[in-house]
Amino acid sequence: MGHHSYLVVGEYQFLYTRDHYNEELAALFTENDRELAVADAADTWDDDWDGKEITFGYYTTASALRQRLNVQGFTSRRALVDLAEGVERWRKTYDDQSGLREQEARGEQVYQTLARPPREPAELLAAIREAIGPHRPQASFATGQEYVSYLMEVTDTAADVEELRWFVEDRNLVRLILDQASDHVRVGLDVSGLTGCCVGLDTDQPIAGPTRERQLAALPDNAPLIVLTEGSTDSRVLTEAMHVTHPHLVDFVRFIDYTGTDTKPQGSVGALANMVNAFIAAGVANRFVAIADNDAGGHEAFAKLKRQKLPVSCRVLHYPELPLLARYPTFEAASSAVALTDVNGTAGSLEMYLGKDVLTIDGALAPVHIGRFIPAVQRHQGALSPAHKVLVLKAFDKKVKAARSGQHSSGDWSGVHAIFEMIVHAFG
Repeated sequence: MGHHSYLVVGEYQFLYTRDHYNEELAALFTENDRELAVADAADTWDDDWDGKEITFGYYTTASALRQRLNVQGFTSRRALVDLAEGVERWRKTYDDQSGLREQEARGEQVYQTLARPPREPAELLAAIREAIGPHRPQASFATGQEYVSYLMEVTDTAADVEELRWFVEDRNLVRLILDQASDHVRVGLDVSGLTGCCVGLDTDQPIAGPTRERQLAALPDNAPLIVLTEGSTDSRVLTEAMHVTHPHLVDFVRFIDYTGTDTKPQGSVGALANMVNAFIAAGVANRFVAIADNDAGGHEAFAKLKRQKLPVSCRVLHYPELPLLARYPTFEAASSAVALTDVNGTAGSLEMYLGKDVLTIDGALAPVHIGRFIPAVQRHQGALSPAHKVLVLKAFDKKVKAARSGQHSSGDWSGVHAIFEMIVHAFG
């Protein structure tokens, strides 16, 4: 078939690609599926040919490929919906070209590719199933003409599948073909035709692995940025705040809570660190940011993460330094005297970023309680009292609701604004 690659399913070939290979199809395979065979070929007509016949491709089973498509979201249901919609677009295109077909019938030159007559989805799927099944030998037909008709039907089916490439997403189309095959049918990407003269694909170079890597590298360019926080409260509050200060990012940044608890701050940030390691170990392709409190506990929990080499898709951050926190009222348990202290890096939990207005309770800033000393980071842990934390969060919720209901968004938004700016610029 010249310098083409194609999908092999059972006993037929589909989805021809000239002078290259379909990258979305190649990315469905792994280097473990790679098959390369070189054999001597006798009686060649080409004096310049080296007499080697190369069979090169990637092969697995229909079941394995269906499972790979499943985990990417290309399910049978999705493929059938795309097929139904695609056939309707195909039919419309065909109907719109009626005038061009009349011109062609009159012998006039038509400078446009004409669509093939569309087939109903059920009829087309049945024809695909026939094409990939065991082929009937010529001896099983009563006449030679019946055998030729049978071969033409199979050829027409492959041509209709090619036509569908204009109207159905490639991986959905692959799924539709695979769903007509039994589990153990051999399926592959045959690139043998790309190894000859003029094309010269290097058979020593991997195809599936690098193609999949390129596919994964492109994913972060299209997927939302994932932000991991210490708990559900941080996730909820920042999501609500984003609608006020950075509404243009709502569909592009996703705050996700994986910890399920806010009851123990130290435990929450530890769980966050564990989740970052889990994302890294799982090879999560999305760009993601883990952002922890700017307090002693947060710095202690992230210390090990900061020392290890992180993937380019990951950033670990703390809430930023704030001028408000550089001189903030604090007192220690052993003393009732209030002092103005720099609590950046000591007590920078999310509540401290929700605005001077909501931190002001009964006419004064809610004080930070300085607690235990953490030797690993050489600083004390500080926090608002539990009662003040509840009041601050309630006041902030009220402020957000007012702003989102169309009221003037007065008050201090500088803290959450600084957090979003840090996230936006996390990757440079």
